[in-house]
Amino acid sequence: MVRHLQLTLMSIAVSFAFTACGGGGGGGGGTTIATNDPGTGTSSTGTGAGTSTGTGTGTTTGTGTGTGTGTTTPAQAALPAALPASAVVTMSCPDGGSYQCSGSAPLRTENGVTLTSSGVYAYGKSTSDLATPNPNVASATGYAPASGGIVEMRVAKDANALPSGTTLLLSNLGISWDGKTERPPIIENFLATQGRVTLGANGAVVVGALPASTDLGFYDYATKGAAATQANYANNHYFPRTAPSRCPSDVPAASCATTEASAPQIASGDWRAGGTEPDVLRADRLHEDGDIHAGNDQPAANGTPAYLTGATGPGVPFPGAKGYRSLDNFGYRYANLTRWVTQDGVNIVEWNTTNEHNQNRRGLVSYGDVTPPASVPATGTANYVGVVRGWYTPNGSADPTPFRADATVTVDFGTRQATIAVSNPVPDDSSTASLPVALTMTAGFGATASNVANYMTGTAASGQMNGGMGGRFFGPVAGAGPAEAGGTFTLNASNGQSIIAGFIALRR
Repeated sequence: MVRHLQLTLMSIAVSFAFTACGGGGGGGGGTTIATNDPGTGTSSTGTGAGTSTGTGTGTTTGTGTGTGTGTTTPAQAALPAALPASAVVTMSCPDGGSYQCSGSAPLRTENGVTLTSSGVYAYGKSTSDLATPNPNVASATGYAPASGGIVEMRVAKDANALPSGTTLLLSNLGISWDGKTERPPIIENFLATQGRVTLGANGAVVVGALPASTDLGFYDYATKGAAATQANYANNHYFPRTAPSRCPSDVPAASCATTEASAPQIASGDWRAGGTEPDVLRADRLHEDGDIHAGNDQPAANGTPAYLTGATGPGVPFPGAKGYRSLDNFGYRYANLTRWVTQDGVNIVEWNTTNEHNQNRRGLVSYGDVTPPASVPATGTANYVGVVRGWYTPNGSADPTPFRADATVTVDFGTRQATIAVSNPVPDDSSTASLPVALTMTAGFGATASNVANYMTGTAASGQMNGGMGGRFFGPVAGAGPAEAGGTFTLNASNGQSIIAGFIALRR
């Protein structure tokens, strides 16, 4: 018997609201995007990675030298080791010259952040689904850091750097339909029409026709059962369609969704006029990945269509039957920061397993047109200002709060050191809730002329939380240094308290 995960319209509406605040969740569009990312604030809960308690100059306990005011300066960071000479450390996007991308192959992971050819990323996993018993199989909450997965971002931009479309690619994130093998890679381009999304031979995104539910050579569950081709049940966009949606009985007919997505919402920031607010692209989609009801059962002897157990009509039942995806892409001319979420049905009963439930993954990617390593200056200094976006949870079980903050980056090309300060944090909903995410980090970047001269890495600490950061330089070098900088960072404590965030900044 099929057991649909109850992604009712109420939970979908909550997801929409979350995304409207710059967080994850929800599909189908319909939210209103402000000219700038919503919310402002100036509250700050700290000014450094440690505090001192004296009234004069003193030494803190391992995080730096205090001045008696609560501000500390992190110690000088070690420089990253060079990559193999064959490593690609500049941007090359398979979808063409109008795209900016992060690169598909992880080069290394250090200090909790993964380096790719033209980006850095960090991500984590939900925790509610790890509890016994699971408190809510229809949803997933909480957060804990994770590693080992592959995250890739691509964004299309016009000649003025305004975004127009995006693709999120995810794999090896510990998402399994059958409880044994990793589900097929996710290729999410937030398509608002029917179609099937694949990657071409060169890695470019290809949108093809969606096979009909009667194509049992493609949808082969009817003949192979749980040994069916999982890849044929992934990255399909089934709605809108002629046949009506078949929502669960507890969803009013008038509220039963008939579409998976709408066009991405796009707003330009004020960075072109001297501000720091980036352009914003927001995209959401309800998905049905892994639902075997995409295809029919074998027809009756007289040719009458038949449906697999649990279905009362052709195709998947309704938009969002197996989850949703959402992202916000914040961008300047060369640098981007993406905050993404995917919620997915796992241990799906029709794939010969039990305990079907939902889990989610979420993360940050800083990526774009990186500065060629040989172009990074050997001397001089530069200052950058920009924005931070991320999530914070006080204990790992509470759902993460999306937040925004200011970023200041000070770079010394002679010593190969960068100091990144996060200040003025405020929840995305502009509430006055206190968030202990203000901190200062020091990163070292590669030696002059090395192939990691455009890459920085370092440790990070805030209160009881420890972790690290990774970053890149973006754009051409003119005057004092590269045009832009960006990065991601992740910290956590033994009690589950965690920060995962990223930044992009302009040279000013």
